[in-house]
Amino acid sequence: MERDDKGRLVKGHGGLKPVGAKSQKSLQWEALGESITGQQAEQFNAFLDKLWSSRNDEDKMIASELYLKTLEYFKPKQARNTIVGDGDAPVQIIISDKL
Repeated sequence: MERDDKGRLVKGHGGLKPVGAKSQKSLQWEALGESITGQQAEQFNAFLDKLWSSRNDEDKMIASELYLKTLEYFKPKQARNTIVGDGDAPVQIIISDKL
């Protein structure tokens, strides 16, 4: 592998890997992401629909809990971010689980 005068790898790794080529691990992560946002998301939605359509109130409570937990990953609560600062100081972002 080709290195510069400071011992760092030269961009492009000396021709061993084509520019823009993705590693096997990157390809695996992308496949996992596709699975989660595709087939598994469809199955999860079908499961939630089944719970919501149930006559059992406990099933509806489970659906509510699952929905809210999932929503937290999709759109994190803004209340958990507190912005502190003034005109002369940089803004600090403090993230806390204590609301």
